[in-house]
This record gives sequence, C-alpha cells and structure tokens, in this order.
Amino acid sequence: MQLFKKLNIAAFAVTFFLLLGGTAQAQVYTVQPGDTLFLLSKSTGVPMEKIVSANTLANDQILAGQVLLLPEKYIVKSGDTLYLISRRYGIDLQELKSLNGLSSDEIFVGQALYIPQKSPYRRITVQKGDTLFLISRAYGVTVQDLKDLNGLIGDDIYPGMRLLIPHSAQVPATAPERSGELPSRGYIDRDAYVKSSSGIYYTAEDRMVLAKLIHAEAEGEPYDGKVAVGAVVVNRVKSPDFPNTIKDVVYQIDELGLYQFSPVEEGRLDYITPNKDSLSAADDALAGVDPTGGALYFFNPAKISNKWLLSKPVLYKIGNHVFTK
Repeated sequence: MQLFKKLNIAAFAVTFFLLLGGTAQAQVYTVQPGDTLFLLSKSTGVPMEKIVSANTLANDQILAGQVLLLPEKYIVKSGDTLYLISRRYGIDLQELKSLNGLSSDEIFVGQALYIPQKSPYRRITVQKGDTLFLISRAYGVTVQDLKDLNGLIGDDIYPGMRLLIPHSAQVPATAPERSGELPSRGYIDRDAYVKSSSGIYYTAEDRMVLAKLIHAEAEGEPYDGKVAVGAVVVNRVKSPDFPNTIKDVVYQIDELGLYQFSPVEEGRLDYITPNKDSLSAADDALAGVDPTGGALYFFNPAKISNKWLLSKPVLYKIGNHVFTK
C-alpha cells in the first residue's frame, strides 16, 4: 500500500493533504537520507524550533523515512484575532498560542504566525505483546509502510511507544492479537508510579495526558466542568470494566475498534499544550475530587444521537456536558 506520494523539489519531498474541516493544507514532509532539521528549515522557510514544537520532537535528530508536519505561515491581517484565526483553521486556540510562544491574545497586523497542522495520520500506542507484523495485519498496512512512516530502521518496538497510522487505514474490529500474556487488570509496576490520594497509581506522563484531555474536551467550560472530565477518567481507572492506568483509559480502543475520546481519534491530543487550569483540574481529579458522583461517561447532548448514552440517568450537568454512569 502506498501511504504517501513523494514530490522531489530541490532534493526535498513534501506531501500535501487537503484537510477536511479547515482551510489549511497540511504539509507533510518525509525525511530523506542526509536531511537535517537545519537543512529542512532552510529549504522550507519554517524555523527549526517551530518544526520541533509542531512535532513534539525530543531533540533535533531526525531519521530517513520519518514523517514531519510543517506549520503553515500566516500573516496577521486587519481585523484578525487569535480566536478568529483558530476558528478559521479549525485548530485549538491554546495550541496556536503555544506554537507561536504567545502568553497573551495580543497580535498585530503584519505579524507572522505559524499554524499547527492537523495530521493525516492518527497515533496508536504500542501494547505489551505487539509486534510490527501484528499491528500491520490489524490495520491493513505493510510492515515496511509502518517502518517508513515512523522512521524505524529495525523491527524493534516497545510498550508505550507511539506509532503513526494513516487515517485511511482500516480500523481493526478487535485489538491486535498479542504475542504472550498481558498482565491481569490490577497489575501495576508500582516502582514507576505515584499513588494518589484517590487510590489510583499514575506517572508524570499520565498526569500530562489527563491534563491534555481535559484541555481538549473542556476548554471554555467552567473549572468544575474541567475537573469533572478528569474525574470520568479516574473513575474508569477504578472500574473493572476499563483499563487500569490513566494513559490506557485515554487511548483505549473499544471492541468496535473505536477510540473513546474524539481528540484522540482525531489525532489532536498529542499536539495540545494544557494550560494552568487544565493541569490544576487534572491534579484535583487525581486527588479524588469528583463533582459527578462517580460518572463513567460524559457527552454534549447537542452533538450526539447515541440512544444508549441519551437514555442513561444524568448524574451531573455543567456547561455543555452531561455526565452519566
């Protein structure tokens, strides 16, 4: 399966995908042998730090075959506001500010901004027992395509690793078959976790994932509404019907092959920078604050038609969200 088309322009290959739901085009660059971030920045005109930030790179090392999103440059016009620009491109306001290093909403005519790009790929989290072969079979892509897309040289992957999968790939009806036994629910490597006052174990990464989800799902909602979203995730960790870590709950794929939260399904979560309120709400939820009284689900009734959810008794309602169990 051909996952992307390469356009050779001055020894660089840039693929353009039209993004639905926005007016921007995502510039998706496939790293070539000999490429460096410096050369890529010089060729495209996108500052190195913007490429690093847009792709959440840990350092400036890139590998041939790796896929990078290149932010689009936008010049502020008369009448523009950050809010209007974010709505025009269908992106998160905080994400726009974060990429451009803005601490306030003030912008000026002629200012250059870089627009975060929506990825034509989604990310999956490698589970214990996964192999590239099993993942490729589950999603209907080839092992080589997976390796090329993720800049992998060998076949080695590890639990917790994030892999790119094309949105066009099939959604598995069930989770990939694992090689070997998964630990039973309730097993936690407690040496790597902190125990919260709510009784669950979490890592620094779990806290950040929870804060990102809160920001994505409840930006603009009252503070208690943010805590309530976090409480739903914590309640699922406590429930025997869901995974037993924050990260596994947030990235869970159900029996129909669907993600539980739309920001994860849309591939937005990995690119969000939570604000102070979202981080504080995550801490409160981890500490056991639960305005919902034990809710396991939440939804915006104006945006869904799921009869099963709509028929469930309402435990709590705040802002645009209804919480149920």
